[in-house]
Amino acid sequence: DKSVSSCPGDENDDLSIKIKRNKTEDCQVADQGKAGTEEKNGKPSAAEVTPPLEERITHFRDMLLERGVSAFSTWEKELHKIVFDPRYLLLNSEERKQVSVTLIFEQFVKTRIREEYKEKKNKLLLAKEEFKKLLEESKLSPRTTFKEFAEKYGRDQRFRLVQKKKDQEHFFNQFILILKKRDKENRIRLRKMR
Repeated sequence: DKSVSSCPGDENDDLSIKIKRNKTEDCQVADQGKAGTEEKNGKPSAAEVTPPLEERITHFRDMLLERGVSAFSTWEKELHKIVFDPRYLLLNSEERKQVSVTLIFEQFVKTRIREEYKEKKNKLLLAKEEFKKLLEESKLSPRTTFKEFAEKYGRDQRFRLVQKKKDQEHFFNQFILILKKRDKENRIRLRKMR
């Protein structure tokens, strides 16, 4: 129907129908809410009791974290993940404007970026330590190549903890340099003893 008619009045009719439909749905929901509270002898229903604004904001931040909202994305791209969550709907439209949900989102994103950076750094440090333990336990000679080491220990979990081959090779080369240095010092000591 919309594609066939191109009269500007038709769009207004569709809009007014939608508005009327929303009003009648709102009235039905309100009537159901009143009936529910009357059944409970005048006690307020759970929907009418809302927690304080700060608590709702805290729930909102928790929801962002639980929903896996990316710290490197925009509000518009992430909105579809959270728009139907009850914790998002706890904030009514006026509060969303007043509190500026996008501002809360931006603060969340900034803190998540810092946290993710710290987590990634800690994970890499732990992986590096485990990789070094593997290197020490493997009893390598100063002439061992990375390829030989990778073939022999590539299936070890500690080897795979360091995900980038470039980092694995870098840590290996640092370790081999230390071995070469020790070997050279040992040879110098032996010469002096003779």
